[in-house]
Amino acid sequence: MLDQDSSNKSGRRSAPQIGATYDEVQDPPDTHWFLAQLKPAGFERAKTNLARQGFKSFMPMQEYSLRRRGRWSSAIRPLFPGYLFVHIPPSRRDWRAINSTYGINRLVALENAHPTEVPSILISALRARTDPKGHLHAPDDLVAGKRVRIVDGPFANHIAEIESVVPGDRVILLMQLIGGLVRAKVEPGALEVI
Repeated sequence: MLDQDSSNKSGRRSAPQIGATYDEVQDPPDTHWFLAQLKPAGFERAKTNLARQGFKSFMPMQEYSLRRRGRWSSAIRPLFPGYLFVHIPPSRRDWRAINSTYGINRLVALENAHPTEVPSILISALRARTDPKGHLHAPDDLVAGKRVRIVDGPFANHIAEIESVVPGDRVILLMQLIGGLVRAKVEPGALEVI
């Protein structure tokens, strides 16, 4: 949760918690979200400075697998690298201040030099699949016959077809490997519907 109103002994506002993605108490609606392009390695800086200016931000994060020194490990990365969603209420007219915020390159504007609003259905779907820390959960529409991309584990980036969904958080997949069909059991969180 963003801690924007807490004060320290000197009476100044304290910096927001860096790990948080959006305020759980005063959660903004799914409308009036805009896309900000980040400067290289500017995520933490942009999020902190937007919170100081009173803007809410949201960046869905996805867990993925990578191999380091012969071992598999998991890490977190942004779902949309280089971009951050920013909530700008209609009552705020100072949206241009975001363009000069440390860590942000600019608000994405497709026409008339005004920022383009992200469709509320996209924000609703993303926020429904994320926890308060912004980590993306598995899709609910995993059914037999659907094609999926594996995003986590040793088969990362392989395309497979769902054979069945097993109770207890497992999905049985069929994928083409080494000239034949192979069955694999994976967690739903390791899949992305295509």
